[in-house]
Formats: sequence, C-alpha cells, structure tokens
Amino acid sequence: MTESDQVAGPAERRIPIPGTANLRDVGGYLTTDGSEVARRRLYRAEAIVDPGGPSSYSFYDPEHDAHYRRLELRTVIDLRAEPEIAGAPTAWARATGARLHEFPIAEGGEGADTNYLKMLLTGELERFDAAAMGRFYIDLLEHCADTWGAAYRVLAEVSNLPALVHCAAGKDRTGVFVALVLSSLGVPDDVVAQDYSLTEVYRPDRLQAYADRFVAAGRDPEIGRALFESPYQAMITMLDHLSGSYGGALGYLRSRAGVDGETSERFRRAMLAS
Repeated sequence: MTESDQVAGPAERRIPIPGTANLRDVGGYLTTDGSEVARRRLYRAEAIVDPGGPSSYSFYDPEHDAHYRRLELRTVIDLRAEPEIAGAPTAWARATGARLHEFPIAEGGEGADTNYLKMLLTGELERFDAAAMGRFYIDLLEHCADTWGAAYRVLAEVSNLPALVHCAAGKDRTGVFVALVLSSLGVPDDVVAQDYSLTEVYRPDRLQAYADRFVAAGRDPEIGRALFESPYQAMITMLDHLSGSYGGALGYLRSRAGVDGETSERFRRAMLAS
C-alpha cells in the first residue's frame, strides 16, 4: 500500500450522521513502522449547535440522538474561542453524553487579531493563499503550544476515549490538532495532509457563503478562496516546519507543548491498534 492509498475515498471515511458534513474517524491510517491508528478512538468534526445559532454551523437535532450515541464518546474537545463558545455552545457533549473539555484558541475566530476575512474585506490584506494558510498554521503551533499540549494529554488517558475534537468548521484548529496527533504517531506527512484536505471535499465551495460580503466590499471573492478551503500544501508547510524546527511532531510536543516522554508513550498505546 502506498502512502496515498491510505486515504480512503470520501464516502468511506465520513460518518453520515444527518445534519453533519465533516464528521469522520481519524483511525485506520498506517504509521511508518507498520502500526495502525486505532479506529473508533478519535473523531474529528465541525461544531453542532442548537437551532437558531449562526447559519455557518451545523445544527443539533434530537431526532438523531441514536446516531450521536452510537459513537460511544466519553470526551468532546472544543477548540473554539471563548466568544464562539459563549455565542453558540457546542451540542456534541449533550448529544453524546460525553464530558466536555474546552481548550479555547482565539486565532482564526471572529473578532480575533487573525480574523483574515475582515482583513480581506477591508483591504488590509490583499490576498490569502495556501502559503498564507501554511504560515497561519505555523503561528498556531507557536502561539498555542500550551493549549495543544493540554488537549493531547486528555487523549493520552485511555479512560477518556473515544473522543471527538471540533472547532467551528473542523478545518483549521481541528486540522492542526489532528495533524499533530497523526504525525506524532508516525503517520506519513503525505497522508496527514490528505486527511486534512478531506474537509474541502465534505464542505465544498464554502467561499460562496461569503461571496456577497466580498462583492459588497468591492473585493473579488477569489482573493480569499484558500481561507475557506483546505490546501494540501498549507498542511505540508506546517509539517515541514515541525520537522525542520523540532525534528517532528513528537519533538514539538515535548519541547514546546509540555508533553513528557511518559505521556507521549501512553498516548501511543491508547491510540494505536493492539
């Protein structure tokens, strides 16, 4: 099996709970030493919130409680910023009966210094491309190391699994965290980046939802396309930074995120198929 063959087709990897678009199992990938990331241990998704919340979210529907409960979650990790959480609390924990852990990451959220949409609309930023996305992800690594480490330590406790991690769309903050998880386990960079890029398949052409705001501001929507997509090269840029600066994800977690060797080994045992 080649590295690219590891990433199953979109229909095979997505978990089709009605009302969600980006819910999927992170398991099933092979590591460089021939181990396999265990299935049904960690899921990634977009946020689900109660009806009436922002239209950019997916909505919780109690009619589908049986589907939510079938995930058998023990833990939900919400990576959204505090204002996002306050304005639209996650419904994942309530829907699944899991314990909620909030690890707020402000970067990327509405009103944050890195609100690239606002910067594009005002002309403060001329364009946002895959290279800019890669730099943004590197900034997330460097500015939020303690938060990534705290979330990683939650997953290292087998009693907290299965777990689900989400942000708003399940793309950027979730993408960075899942990339750290998979890379730290030894999943090849090519596969990690392809897993990240699947969000673009499950949530296609998201730019259209914001196109009218660009037009109203006299800006071409195409200048921000990468902001709403999942460019493969952006994730490769982040992974190259991990390798060049820290010797890889494990080196980053140990030297920057406060994850000791015992915890990373416990994490490995919890996340790999026996």
